[in-house]
Amino acid sequence: MKKAILLIAAFLTFSCSDDSRREAAFPTRELTLAGDSFKYRIFVPKVRDPNSKIPVMLYLHGSGARGTDNRNQLGGFPEWIEEHPERFQFAIVFPQCPEETFWTAPQIEKALAALDKTIFEVNGDQKKLFLAGYSMGAFGVWQTAIAKPDKFAAIISVAGGVVPLGVVSATDRSLLSTQVATASASPDVFQAYADALKDVSVWIVHGDEDDSVPVEQSRKLAAAFKVAGASDLNYRELPGVDHGSVGNAFRDEKLFEWLGQKSK
Repeated sequence: MKKAILLIAAFLTFSCSDDSRREAAFPTRELTLAGDSFKYRIFVPKVRDPNSKIPVMLYLHGSGARGTDNRNQLGGFPEWIEEHPERFQFAIVFPQCPEETFWTAPQIEKALAALDKTIFEVNGDQKKLFLAGYSMGAFGVWQTAIAKPDKFAAIISVAGGVVPLGVVSATDRSLLSTQVATASASPDVFQAYADALKDVSVWIVHGDEDDSVPVEQSRKLAAAFKVAGASDLNYRELPGVDHGSVGNAFRDEKLFEWLGQKSK
């Protein structure tokens, strides 16, 4: 019995310590928009000159991280940053979608408000803003980018797409931005997005064995960007990789070399 109590105490101590480290590395922020308060997390590199402007990334999580715990949206970033802190020489904003929602215009508006507040807080560089997302968040990346085509220097889509995987209800459709609704009504949705974003630097990653979001979504997007005459398209199709390709994407050194060169 005594041994069990000691094990429980050790576990609780470790958990509290882990929470403390996470809070220190990814501090909580809170914002109120149109009377609605919400929390999000940020990351800022430990070693930086606060007087020098810093790039800022907005990261949109996948469906499995929805909720209000203000924790799950971090995904694997704590691990990836710990492995290679030298690669993450930019601030990151981590908003969180509540349950039963996705990255429609109202949630994107909150995410962009959190981004703008963070840019002010950390002396962010308006010319070096990055937009990244995984799965549901990658769909959100495309919807955010087409609504704000001049805001971001680079966008990163991991296991995402632009064509809904199921039926979109009338209620959900009403929450789409005008730009997304227009593109969705186009005879070729992929080309509509590519034509609108051909001047933005794009990095697309997808596993060829993804059984959640078909790899054809990213293949068709990449092909459409080529037709549009995209100035900077990078398509990475990962052989033998399923839907969990986000770790592959953010462990790729070439991604960070590319981001280091991006500026509007």
